[in-house]
Amino acid sequence: MHVKPLGNCLRPSGSDGHESSEERAKFANKNITTLPDELLVKIFSNLDTRDLLNCQLVNRRWQELIDDHMLAPAYYRRCHPTERRTNPLTAERYHSSIRGWLAGFSKLGRELAERLDKCLQHKLFTERLFFSIAKVLAKAKALTHQDVGIITHSRWVCKTSFSPDGGYLVTVSWDHSAKISKLVAGQWQEKTIVQLSDPLNYVCFSPDGRHLVIVSTNCVKVWRLVNGQWQEDTTIQHSRLVTNVCFSPDGRHFVIASTNDAKVWRLVNGQWQEETTIQHSRWVNDVCFSPDGRHLIIASANAAKIWELVGDQWREKATIRHSSSVMGACFSSDGNYLAIAVAEAPTIWKLVDGEWEQSAAVEHSGSVSKVSFSPDGNHLLTSSIDRTAKIWELVGDQWQQKATIEHAGFFDSAFFSPDGSHLVTISDVHTVKIWGWVGGQWQEKRTIEHSSPVVEVSFSPDGNHLLIVSSGRTIKIWGGVDGQWQEKATIANTGIVRSTSFSPDGHHLVTASGSNATLWVLKSKENADDC
Repeated sequence: MHVKPLGNCLRPSGSDGHESSEERAKFANKNITTLPDELLVKIFSNLDTRDLLNCQLVNRRWQELIDDHMLAPAYYRRCHPTERRTNPLTAERYHSSIRGWLAGFSKLGRELAERLDKCLQHKLFTERLFFSIAKVLAKAKALTHQDVGIITHSRWVCKTSFSPDGGYLVTVSWDHSAKISKLVAGQWQEKTIVQLSDPLNYVCFSPDGRHLVIVSTNCVKVWRLVNGQWQEDTTIQHSRLVTNVCFSPDGRHFVIASTNDAKVWRLVNGQWQEETTIQHSRWVNDVCFSPDGRHLIIASANAAKIWELVGDQWREKATIRHSSSVMGACFSSDGNYLAIAVAEAPTIWKLVDGEWEQSAAVEHSGSVSKVSFSPDGNHLLTSSIDRTAKIWELVGDQWQQKATIEHAGFFDSAFFSPDGSHLVTISDVHTVKIWGWVGGQWQEKRTIEHSSPVVEVSFSPDGNHLLIVSSGRTIKIWGGVDGQWQEKATIANTGIVRSTSFSPDGHHLVTASGSNATLWVLKSKENADDC
């Protein structure tokens, strides 16, 4: 990990502090520079990473303030939008909590981290460290990977998931068990085994990482983290197949979708209580909360129902019926727009004076199977069986088509990167396409061909790396180098990989193959001894 000095302190590398054009500096002498630092900090603390980077370009004083105080926390908040960090009670507890995490670093890496922590006086250390690690890995031209642990099951591992803080990992297997492991002194140690009578098919952490939901065929178990120990909290039986589970952004509600209904549960005085049952006449395909948690959409085979939280009660707000199946739905990041994937024509709805009104319908020549908004909510991605994906931009109050992506085969998936600067599309003919937002336009950046089907693709939390898993038993990590996407690392496996995921800091990676889940730590190849 490389850092450069900032007075008597340290600053993550990657911020050069220079303005390179008259256009960027045209606001430099405006009266905005007279705002007191306290007010600027309050303003900037609510901005995302990209907003802060734009502010850096127009004002030198703002640039220094952002570099010193805001950029790392903004990046960390983007990776953990719902996490509420609390200051440790004592310095002893604080150092104890970070020593285990830093044990995986080299000696030089630990020394630099300790200097950074001392300089920051234990404030925003985790945010700065996450940001520094992300910068090192993003700037690296090649990455190395080191095996740091193996979690073993008696049968196939089918699902893996990190907790929001990256301190826990849960693995789910066909042996009807889930194992919860913890990162201790740089090593992953098994802490808890959850055993069910039926096959497990889904697992997810609550946004604050304090609850864990494990789903089998018709049973849901909720576990709670109490004083560092995972304890079984609630068991929920269903008479029908459970198809999906989703937490609200604040973690106070979760919804369980089964074949023809959805049940909303609420956390009341530390206990989970069933609050509402939402009936559908057909199969429930998707459930989703709005970013503020006030709205919930449930998409079934022929309708989408929008529910609103009024006080402590969920009330049906609108029912949107279609003649064909509703495949999915999603809210924009500000919660003001809703996109519904319908076979005949996807529709976009807008929240106007508390009511949902249809804003637009987007056109494809074939059925649309997936819709997704960009993180800033200004773009929408739709993919269809007509072998095209279309990108739509919100211009004023109108949604306009900006680009069309074509594949020789059918789309398997399409989604935006976490920072919204890129998107990726995957087809069933072993092809992955990466597009980037450049100069106000979407441009194709890279087409990646594989000799075998692509089974999984995911971005790192900072959006700078792309993980591609093929059925040919290889895992490739691609990243941007000097504006171009190139292969940075290849991990060879002896078996078929069924699940992969990055840790929240992007420093660790888990791969599930056969009955084992392997944990890797990623480092910069040219500076491997420094991290």
